[in-house]
Amino acid sequence: MCDILQSVREQISNIENNSTECVDIYNAANACLENMPLEIILKICSYLDAGFIINTLSKVCSRFDEILADIGLWKHRVRSKVHGYFPPLCDIDESYEDSDWIEMCIEMEHEREKWCNVDKSTKHFVIKDVHYASVDSVILVNKGNICISGGRDRCLALWNVGDIRPEVNNEESLLKDIKPTKIRHDAHTGWVWDLATDEVDNASIVYSASWDNTVKAWDISSGFECIETFPCGISALSLEADGKIVMAGLYSKKILTFDLRVGQKPVHVYQTHKGAILALTAHKDQVASISEDKTLAVYDKVAGKIVKNDIKIPSEKAYPVCLSWNTNAMYIGDSKGALHFFNPKDQSFVKSYELWPESCVTEPPNKIADCYQGESTLIACSDKGEIKFMYNSNPPDEYKTIQTSTVDVTQLRYQSGILAVSTCDSALEFWIPEERFTSSFL
Repeated sequence: MCDILQSVREQISNIENNSTECVDIYNAANACLENMPLEIILKICSYLDAGFIINTLSKVCSRFDEILADIGLWKHRVRSKVHGYFPPLCDIDESYEDSDWIEMCIEMEHEREKWCNVDKSTKHFVIKDVHYASVDSVILVNKGNICISGGRDRCLALWNVGDIRPEVNNEESLLKDIKPTKIRHDAHTGWVWDLATDEVDNASIVYSASWDNTVKAWDISSGFECIETFPCGISALSLEADGKIVMAGLYSKKILTFDLRVGQKPVHVYQTHKGAILALTAHKDQVASISEDKTLAVYDKVAGKIVKNDIKIPSEKAYPVCLSWNTNAMYIGDSKGALHFFNPKDQSFVKSYELWPESCVTEPPNKIADCYQGESTLIACSDKGEIKFMYNSNPPDEYKTIQTSTVDVTQLRYQSGILAVSTCDSALEFWIPEERFTSSFL
C-alpha cells in the first residue's frame, strides 16, 4: 500500500512540475513590460536618443519611469560619450554630483545630432550689403527671435529672425532681398564695438558701445529709439548689462557702471587693469573682465566692489579676446588660438588647450574670435571662420567643425538653437533649425 501511495505522489509531483514549466514557457513567449529583463530595456534605450527616452518612453509605464529616473544610468550614459572629465572639474569637485544629468545628456545628444548633420538639420543663410563695412557686433535675444547687429558703418540693424527664410528659386545660402525690420544709420558717430541686453529671453533694451566715446540705450520693444546716451570720455569697447544696469569696458583701462534710472553719470568706476578692457561677462552676481594687459578681474555687481584682480592669463605673446563663464567653467580665448580654462568658483587657472595650434609656416595664427558654452556644449570660432563644436569636458572633446562662407569672423552668438556670426566681410551668417520653418516661433 505504501508503495502505491508513493507512486501516486510522484505522479502528482511530475504533473505539477510540468504545469509550472508550461507556465514559464508561456510567460517567456509572451514577454511584456512588467517582466522584460532590465538588461534588455537598457539595451533598447542605448539605441534611442535621450529626449525620446525621458519625454516618451519613461511615461509608458511605472516600471519604465522608475528605471529611467536612476541618475546613475544617466551619468554613465553621459560619461561614456566623452573622452576626458565631464563636467570639466568633476575630478576635484564633488558638487557636480547634484547636477541635472538628464538635461545635460539631452543637450549633449541633441547638439551633436544637429551639428553632425548640419546640412539636413539647419538652413544656412548669408546676409550682405545691409552694413557696408565690417560688422563687429551681433546679439540674439528673445529666444532667438530678434537679432541686432552693429558695425563700422556706425549703424545698428534690428532683424526679425522669422523673416529670414529661403528665397524662391534660390538654392544658394546668400539672401539678396532680405532687409532689417529697423535700421539706424545714425546710431553712433563712431564704430559700434559691442552690444548687450537688459534681459536675454525677454529683452526690451539693447545697449551699444562705440568708438565715439558713448554707450547708448535703445528701446527695441517699440520704435528702436535711443532712450539714453552715457558719455564715457573715451572709446567704449565692451559691455555687460543686467536690467537697467550696464557696465562698459573702456580703452582707457577703466570700467564704468551706469544706471538707466539715475542718469548719465556713472554710479561706479573701476580701474583694475593696465590695458584696454577687451571683454566683459557675468555669472550670477559677479562680472569678469579681461584686458590687453593679459589679466583677469572679478567684480561684485550688486555691492559695487572688486572681488579679485591681477589674475594672470598664461599667454606669452597673445592677448585675450573673448570670455565665457558659467557654473561648469570659465574660458578665455586668445589671439593665437589657445583656450584657457579657469575654475569658475575661485578663478584659479587649470589648463590651456590649443584649439588652433600655430602653423609652422608663415601664416598668421588663428584668433579665437568668440566662444559659447552650455551645460554640456562648447562652441568656439576662429577669426578665419572655422567653428568647432565640442563637449564641454576636460579636455574639450571636438565632434564637428564647420566653415563660414565669409571671412574674418568678429563675434558669435548662440540662443535657442540659432547660431549667428558677424564678419568683417560686411556680412551676417545664420544657421537656423529646420523646425523653425515648419512650426511657429515660440
